[in-house]
Amino acid sequence: MTTSTRSIAYTVEQGVICSASGIPEAPRWFSDSRLSFQLDEAGVTRVGYCSPAQRSGNQTLFLQRLWDGFRVYMQRDLRNYRPTYRNTRIWPFGIEAEWELFDVAFRLRIMAVEERIVIQLVTPDIIPVNVKWKLEFYEHFALVPNDAHDPRFGSRGAVRTWEAWTFDELANALSGGFRETPAASAEAHRETSGAHEVDDAAGSFVSRQHVGIRADFPLAFSRTTVNTKYTLASAEPLRPNGEYAFVVTFAQSREEAVRPWEPAPAIERQFDRYRRVADAMPVLDSPYPALNDYFALLPMYHESCKVTDRPGAIKAKNMEYWVWGWDGLTSNHATMYWGDAGFVADMLRFYEETADPRLGIAHAYRHDMRPISASALPAQGMYISLLLQYYAMTGDLEQVRRRYPFARTVFGRIAALEAGGTGLCEGTSLFPDFPGFMRETGRDLSGMNNTMFYAAARAMEQLAALLEDVETAAGAEAIFRRFEEHFIPLFFDEARGFPVSSVDAVTLQRRDSFNANAVKWDNNYCRELLADVHERCLSFLEEHAVTPSGLREIPLWSGAFDADANQLHCWWPVTGEYYMRLINAMNRSDRIAQWIGWVGYWSRHLTCPEGIPLYTESAEPELDRWNSLRGAWQAYSMRGWYQAAVHGVVGVDAEVGGLHVYPYAGEPLTLRNLHYRGKKLTIEMKGSGRFVASIEIAGRTVIGTNKVPDDLIAEAEGEAVAIRVNRTGVNPHPLHIIHGYGFRLIDFSYGADGISAQAEGAGTVRLTIGSPRRPVVHVDGKPVDASYDEHNQTAMVEMKCIPGIKKAIRIGTKLSTS
Repeated sequence: MTTSTRSIAYTVEQGVICSASGIPEAPRWFSDSRLSFQLDEAGVTRVGYCSPAQRSGNQTLFLQRLWDGFRVYMQRDLRNYRPTYRNTRIWPFGIEAEWELFDVAFRLRIMAVEERIVIQLVTPDIIPVNVKWKLEFYEHFALVPNDAHDPRFGSRGAVRTWEAWTFDELANALSGGFRETPAASAEAHRETSGAHEVDDAAGSFVSRQHVGIRADFPLAFSRTTVNTKYTLASAEPLRPNGEYAFVVTFAQSREEAVRPWEPAPAIERQFDRYRRVADAMPVLDSPYPALNDYFALLPMYHESCKVTDRPGAIKAKNMEYWVWGWDGLTSNHATMYWGDAGFVADMLRFYEETADPRLGIAHAYRHDMRPISASALPAQGMYISLLLQYYAMTGDLEQVRRRYPFARTVFGRIAALEAGGTGLCEGTSLFPDFPGFMRETGRDLSGMNNTMFYAAARAMEQLAALLEDVETAAGAEAIFRRFEEHFIPLFFDEARGFPVSSVDAVTLQRRDSFNANAVKWDNNYCRELLADVHERCLSFLEEHAVTPSGLREIPLWSGAFDADANQLHCWWPVTGEYYMRLINAMNRSDRIAQWIGWVGYWSRHLTCPEGIPLYTESAEPELDRWNSLRGAWQAYSMRGWYQAAVHGVVGVDAEVGGLHVYPYAGEPLTLRNLHYRGKKLTIEMKGSGRFVASIEIAGRTVIGTNKVPDDLIAEAEGEAVAIRVNRTGVNPHPLHIIHGYGFRLIDFSYGADGISAQAEGAGTVRLTIGSPRRPVVHVDGKPVDASYDEHNQTAMVEMKCIPGIKKAIRIGTKLSTS
């Protein structure tokens, strides 16, 4: 697709932004691992580095204010020439472009590679004589962070003192750096709502950061005596067919900072790593070009957030933010859909290894990976849900065995907080940063936390059943059944038609406070929990949350709206899964099209925000300086929007029981290369409508089910599996399976006698059937009671599955008269 923003046209090709001229949506952020930098067409304007030696302090090392940052020029006959950008290719970690000068084309690269900024010039085979290449920056580009009123540039608990820059001819390098010591009064700037401080007995600290700027060619150094500016220039003219690189290295010693380093192989390793991501990721072929582009960009920018020296750790954003707990754990269906299940395995190990022995999974980390605080316990249930989803997508039971004892410990800690036999657990809500505005008091049953805990309890029962831990499975089942009994009566406000944000943990009284993320959908069991109120919940959201540009978390009439002048007037994409599931389930193609427009706006701006300001009524929200920053990419928003698009726009998901399709009256589209249990699925949605006419897979045509028989995928030859879903607006099969979570559907058939299949799973599972009247259902040859909802014409059957034992299911076409 070709898009024009700020008069610069671009295309997206396999996750790379390509422009014939210029840098679209500049200034842009580039990042890899601990390093990030901001670039405009003049040069590098800001640098952030999360040093592993840094226990406290600000990650911003350099900031362009009045004086310029890192700028490069070519020079000839004492005349300086700034870069121009043609045939630009923008990667998450850097940029490469042609620089046309003197009637020839040079090649310019500016990249974050292995904790270094590499600025490389490649010369053509014919160049004019006496051309030199130089880098300049001002002394005051180096930041002393002491702004008490701007958390971006405050001290964050440390006093920084820069040392003088010195040029070492022998090392062919300019070196500098700073030391940091504890501030007398540390302003922490921590988002630790719902969190608990971790004991820290390390005492005072002194950290050192060294910066070296060297080149792989001889340098001449100079500095001005007023308004100090440093210049590093090639001592000799450039030669044809050469590679000339300035390398800015961040290190814990001066020796390491100025040590010779060969950029070419490191650059190639970097390209190879990102090409592997591009080759593996799914491709969306839909009528929505901006969404297609986003599908190609999000996995690439997510890769740039990984902390490469600590497998499993991921920055919350590609700039400014560091590693957090729930920011990493949430919404990882997306990560596995695009083929990165190995990273999820690393993540599960990382959060276990860094957990506090007493308080559990960390909420926030220092740059040296010491936990700052621990998450509220109910929110730690995301770990359990993620472990089950990892198993669902990989079938890797050995990894489950290794992580299971920790997951069981987490579950036990949460369960110990149960309030009065309700199945609900006490704890301050994970969102917002200032829960007092949501009428929380510190004795709270949070809707957000507890819907996450419900998902975790269902996952815990299944994991325990898989590993034949009978006692834990029974305990988890008992809790989730108590939860199901009490959640709607305690939380659902009949007048408003939506769950309240929290309930008093002592009096069990609902609070008159509402928040769109009071339901945090972590797995498909949320569909079962809220089955009776989905329609009313959507009505509430449409009336009080939907805006021209997104989903307002806090209703305008709430006293909490904009109470903090920051979070509480925003939409947080990571919490929007429930809304997408609702508009898909209710066949609201108009709302899905609106959602595509919301997301497409940010895709066209080549950014993915943390929070979207909805303070004004506008179809085009503002890009600000923190929540929706130009050129920045928030990791959990990337995953949240990606999986919402898979689940709602495409209309498919994968869980421990296999694949489900969710038809609606949408446009035909195809999703290629979706990863599932060692297969790469191409899923084609044909036709339009809220019913499935048939599913074609592996040479077979299946009718009467929205749940894809899992054996047909597993037994398909080869890695690539093609699935075609034929949608229709008229129900061709009044008796059909709508969904069934937690068990594999195998040996499926549909005939004159109805549906016949086998179920294979672990723990408590429920099968939902579409039928105009109560159907006759047999499990293992015995009739079972099917609860029936006349309004929705659906029946539900509950079963208890034992690993390795198949259950025979028959659903009769002869309908009962009861």
